[in-house]
Amino acid sequence: MLIRHGRTALNAERRFCGGRSDPPLDARGREQVAALRERFGGELDGLFCSPQRRALETAAVLGPATVVETLRELDHGALEGREIQPTLAEHADFFRAWQRDPTKVAVPGGGESMGALATRVDAGIRSILDQLPGPCSRGQVIAVVGHQLAWAAFVCRALGRPLRDWPQFELRNASANLLAFDGARWSLLGRKL
Repeated sequence: MLIRHGRTALNAERRFCGGRSDPPLDARGREQVAALRERFGGELDGLFCSPQRRALETAAVLGPATVVETLRELDHGALEGREIQPTLAEHADFFRAWQRDPTKVAVPGGGESMGALATRVDAGIRSILDQLPGPCSRGQVIAVVGHQLAWAAFVCRALGRPLRDWPQFELRNASANLLAFDGARWSLLGRKL
């Protein structure tokens, strides 16, 4: 289960909040994650999260989590912290190229491409699978708390979809994509909001 962190002030203000930002959850985010235990509760066979504060705070409601450094959000480069709407117009050429195929298009100002993000997060998920005491088995529940674009990139890669399809796997704050892994293939079971 890939859980997106609760809301932060940057999310509420509709600002880019990526790998360089480390805001805490806001009051609404804390309310959202308080409900996570009920929605995603039960015995977990493993709990992992990104090293960023918003993910750590979100995971804490579910139990002690193992931090996986490679699960950080996309590095938004020069866009980090900026308001989304005016930035879309200011960097229109970048966003048009990103929409066509974000695989190799890096965010301006030293940011990452979606392809680099997908490769990094895929390595993080593989390291999680390697840390499990045995092979994934039917009914084993692993929760991983992270970020919007990181999860969308991973789901595209896991399902063999082009990265330009990432908006189909967008998550609201404190919601999850449910996936299954049979040791060879991933499948998307659904979304839990």
